[in-house]
Amino acid sequence: MKRISNLAKAILTTGKDHQAFIGARWILLLLWLAPRRLKRDIALRILSVSPHYFYRDFRPVYKNLSLNLFLKAEYERNRLSREMICTQLLMPFIKPTYQILDVGCGPGFLAKAVARHVKTVYACDISLGVLECARILNNAENIKYIYSDESGFDRIEDSSLDLVYSIAVIQHLRESVIKYLFSIASRKLRTGGRCLFQVQLQNDEWKSENEWVADKSLTGRLKLKYALNCFARSEGFFRELASQTGLSLVAVHSLSEMFDSPFDDVYYQDLIILSKPHAG
Repeated sequence: MKRISNLAKAILTTGKDHQAFIGARWILLLLWLAPRRLKRDIALRILSVSPHYFYRDFRPVYKNLSLNLFLKAEYERNRLSREMICTQLLMPFIKPTYQILDVGCGPGFLAKAVARHVKTVYACDISLGVLECARILNNAENIKYIYSDESGFDRIEDSSLDLVYSIAVIQHLRESVIKYLFSIASRKLRTGGRCLFQVQLQNDEWKSENEWVADKSLTGRLKLKYALNCFARSEGFFRELASQTGLSLVAVHSLSEMFDSPFDDVYYQDLIILSKPHAG
């Protein structure tokens, strides 16, 4: 019954694009039309119906909390975890003068943390609904929330970015989308600029995209379209893709080596560092 309920929520709230959780047009209209005093409360409740943002199964203690207390706890967990990612992972790579792109920004917690330390953060996402939640919950004068299509990326001048980062996103994307994002990063980065992409490298516990696609059962097709898919890929895949798009893969790290302690699923995954090399 719980799986059916979760599937129904996903179908009703997913937008037209793959993995565009809470991207349905009615959600955007609801957030636009809501009175200012209710927008924050509504945005938090919307995030709680997604399989990707706020969810009760994350901690056992959540099951006994009222909705209001659960939302408060998840808001704080997201805020603190993204502050930790900013402080322990990103800070060594950023400067106050930097212009940065946050790929797959979600509700904007990490963009808000990073924005305190740089000139500009462009924060993009494929979900119009989650972008509106981000504007309500995590806005700042130097954050520009943009939709992840050509019209959105056109707002960023070519060769103007110092850093592109993506956390808890790449492993959920189809191969064609990853190629598109690599090409965007290459075009928008200045020479010498860097990408920090959290990924899931292949191991025995994770299925590849081809294995997900090969499941032609009704359950398999519904999971591919509406579930939070996680695709593992090889280091060689990212190295070849970087070469094809004018980037260079310079390092691969286990993220457990870069944080003080486990605090989020990100801790157990991997980081690839790319650079845009000088021509010739």
